[in-house]
Amino acid sequence: MFIKLTLALATLGLLGFGVAMLIVPAQLLAPVGLEIEGGAAFTEIRAFYGGLEIGLGLALLFCLLRPALHRQGLQLSALCYGCVALTRAASMLLEGVGGVFLWVALGLETVLTVASLVAMRSLAAR
Repeated sequence: MFIKLTLALATLGLLGFGVAMLIVPAQLLAPVGLEIEGGAAFTEIRAFYGGLEIGLGLALLFCLLRPALHRQGLQLSALCYGCVALTRAASMLLEGVGGVFLWVALGLETVLTVASLVAMRSLAAR
């Protein structure tokens, strides 16, 4: 159950954020001081942040729906969320910044990384 729950939450996180970046990117980026100006900028943000996250979310959904791919889905989740958490933390330290948005995002990314690693261990124990 923990394995499926972890994959489901990781999937929802990526799909949810990706779809939100497709629909309302300016509103999502405003809390960190990013302003998007012009159609080309909106297109790039939607394509990369929306499209990439939707694609990764769909890959996790594919793994969630096929028990034989749970391990690969958990590996992808740990890598995606882990790399984002590590680079976010490093950048926060380098820039000397924080704020509610950044700390909440870092917390969620860290929790999903650890949960994915723990779920992988439980799969190995089977």
